[in-house]
Amino acid sequence: MQSTSTPSTDERRSCRYEVSTNTTTSGVNFTLCMTPIITTSVGPCAASMATPSQVSMTAEQLKAYRYEPGIDERNHPLCDTELDAMFPSGSISLPPPTPQSTFSGFHKQESAHGLNVPLNQLQEYQPSGNLPLIKPDDLQYFDKLLQEVNEESLTPDEQKERKIMKLLLKIKNGTPSMRKAALRKITHQAREFGADLLLNQILPILMASTLKDQERHLLVKVVERILYKLDDLVRPHVHKICVAIEPLLIDEDHYTRVEGRKIISNVANAAGLSTMISTMRPDMDNLDEYVRNTTARTFAVVASTFGIPDLLPFLKTVCTSKTSWQARHTGIKIIRQIAILQGCAILPHLKSLVEIIEHGLVDKQQKVRTIAALGISALAQAAAPYGIESFDTVLKPLWC
Repeated sequence: MQSTSTPSTDERRSCRYEVSTNTTTSGVNFTLCMTPIITTSVGPCAASMATPSQVSMTAEQLKAYRYEPGIDERNHPLCDTELDAMFPSGSISLPPPTPQSTFSGFHKQESAHGLNVPLNQLQEYQPSGNLPLIKPDDLQYFDKLLQEVNEESLTPDEQKERKIMKLLLKIKNGTPSMRKAALRKITHQAREFGADLLLNQILPILMASTLKDQERHLLVKVVERILYKLDDLVRPHVHKICVAIEPLLIDEDHYTRVEGRKIISNVANAAGLSTMISTMRPDMDNLDEYVRNTTARTFAVVASTFGIPDLLPFLKTVCTSKTSWQARHTGIKIIRQIAILQGCAILPHLKSLVEIIEHGLVDKQQKVRTIAALGISALAQAAAPYGIESFDTVLKPLWC
């Protein structure tokens, strides 16, 4: 028998689990019982790899990504070979047209305002001091600022007038920071300047036909703030203010109408109900329907300011006037505007309002009968679905 020799320890095959943890393979260090961490490219960085990663897109971007290659392929310029294959033989190739000297097609015309104004004339519109440029449309209001005068030689009223002009010019044409400072200053010094000088400067600008919406908004803000400061000093100027503000009440823009109502309300609070009635009563007999319409809307704002009960005796007197059908027409229109403006707030006074205008349905004047019917309709719409019993005096004659 041959003896079998036991292999030595050196000759024994090494086990893979006996590899030292400090062994370095391919420059990568492995730690026992840990998975090697290798950063995987994702997103746009992995878009060009063998297994590209999906890039997050919106639905519109994904749709455009799919269709762009096809669109570019279908709309590439055709070469002469492709054109010859498409058209029959004998076709003539025309030369490209020469460029036209004038612009063809639709184009927006540029405004000619200010294009032909020479530079020296623009410099003439620049007042001295830290003031903004005066527009050509504003020369009639701020032309005194272009005159170099010694302010110390002016009277106190003339000095105040120039200060007001400068502040209004900054508010109207200045930068936001300049406008803010001027608005604060004219508000704080309103009683010092006086109602006469302030309103004589502001109201003509506010009534200008060339005034832009933003400029009107800024001037309305000025009027609103100085009215709060002047308080009872505005009583002699109530009619002047109403004439300037009433057109805002019939403006197409909702926010402009709201601004107009706010100013009328401030004027009414400062002047009082008796002053408002005595000032606006002559306009109710005016032959111009525009004046009567704006007056009716103004009285509706006054009624919402002081309350409907305070205005009911006046409305009853006006709507039963025997001397002027225009006064009856305007009085009924005031009640209609109150119903439109206040809505369901007329419910506590609905019966009284119906009794005031019900006689207008049988008036001799057709316009009075028409506005009375519209007034009854406005009251019914404002009170719906309540208050049907208040219309008994109007509805019962229809059943007989």
